[in-house]
Amino acid sequence: MLPIFNEYIQFLKDVTNNDNELNVLSEGFYWVDNQIIKAFDIKGNLHKLLKINIAKDLSVTIKPYKKKYTREIESWNQTFIRLKDRLNNLESESIELLQKYKKTNRTIIDTNSTGKDSMVKTYLAKIAGLDFNTYFNVTTCDVKDSNLMAKGNNYQFIYPDKKLKGFYNYRKKDNIIPSRIGRFCCTLFKENPTIDNFNSSEKLLFLFGMRNSESSARSDYTDEWVNKKWGSRRDWLGVLPIRKWTDLDIWLYILRENIEINTKYKKGYSRVGCGIVCPNYGKSTWVLDKYWYPTLYNRWQRILKEDFLLNFKWISVHCTLQEYLQGAWTGGLFRPEPTKEVIEEFAEYKGITYDIAIKYFSKYCVNGCKNKSGKLIKIKNKDTLAMNLKMFGRNIDKFMCKKCLMSYLNINEERWNQYIEDFKRSGCDLF
Repeated sequence: MLPIFNEYIQFLKDVTNNDNELNVLSEGFYWVDNQIIKAFDIKGNLHKLLKINIAKDLSVTIKPYKKKYTREIESWNQTFIRLKDRLNNLESESIELLQKYKKTNRTIIDTNSTGKDSMVKTYLAKIAGLDFNTYFNVTTCDVKDSNLMAKGNNYQFIYPDKKLKGFYNYRKKDNIIPSRIGRFCCTLFKENPTIDNFNSSEKLLFLFGMRNSESSARSDYTDEWVNKKWGSRRDWLGVLPIRKWTDLDIWLYILRENIEINTKYKKGYSRVGCGIVCPNYGKSTWVLDKYWYPTLYNRWQRILKEDFLLNFKWISVHCTLQEYLQGAWTGGLFRPEPTKEVIEEFAEYKGITYDIAIKYFSKYCVNGCKNKSGKLIKIKNKDTLAMNLKMFGRNIDKFMCKKCLMSYLNINEERWNQYIEDFKRSGCDLF
């Protein structure tokens, strides 16, 4: 759950034009969880009040969850007072764990993303009396709120490899879009730079803000954790002082202790990392991006459109351009087979007939070629499909993969590329 701040209330009013339902909201009382606005009553019962609906085009509507709520609302202050025993116990347990490492012979490294968990963990480490430096990863795709907050706290910056030249340049150079099934961002712009930043022969102790309740993968983490990517030659150890805390615990503690809050949270974001481009986000984040960071949002939409058209994503993803921009870019095949609308849009863009356009979809190598997983190779490359149609005629129904077609034509990679360039230069509409 995320506390609702004034900035988010104003956002909701601006995008819904529904002051009647939203006038009841005020900072200091309400929470949002999975697009449902909630509140505690004075007995500690949590109630659903309003439902936020976000359409594919990112238009927003808001409706009462049930009949108008009339009970007395519990303020954030009242909530953390009611749960003070739990918060105090969690605080004491975390500080006690951290104090075990006051006399460690390891250099203590505090990693801080300026997210809520990081801020609580760093705050507790200071209370525990640990001697450490705090580091912030410059991912090159975070918004300025996070970078400025890290700079204002004098965190030491960890930069990615200069050869990458930042997320946007790397993406453009390799012609790649991150997806849920093929992410490269965290590894290249966060994990690897952190590993490379420190001496592999030095004994280090990392303070991390990971929590058991974040995901099933982290549910069995214990107080100490070792990242497999560190390898066996590094004597590094991670400590997870807040692993038992829930989202609510974290927020109530932040509010009680008046710990600095990243501005993105106040704007309605549940996470503050990797602005705009993260494929793990969805409509609830994109609608905020469009409102709060329109320049970055529009830039990413232009990049997605260029990627779709350049790589003819109709063929590989089976969606329209609009569907791609509205979320299909985040991962894999959008649907098993293309719809008539998808084929028609592809045909119109290519300037070919529907009967020819349909031949670019769902084609497998006639020789039964399989990939490393043992699955038949589906031909997704537009130029390979076009070469089949060019060499064997537009009425063919059987296609070869690139490897088989090159072998059949007895040509090498250089000649293959030359053929394609010649056909494109001649204006062949198949290419």
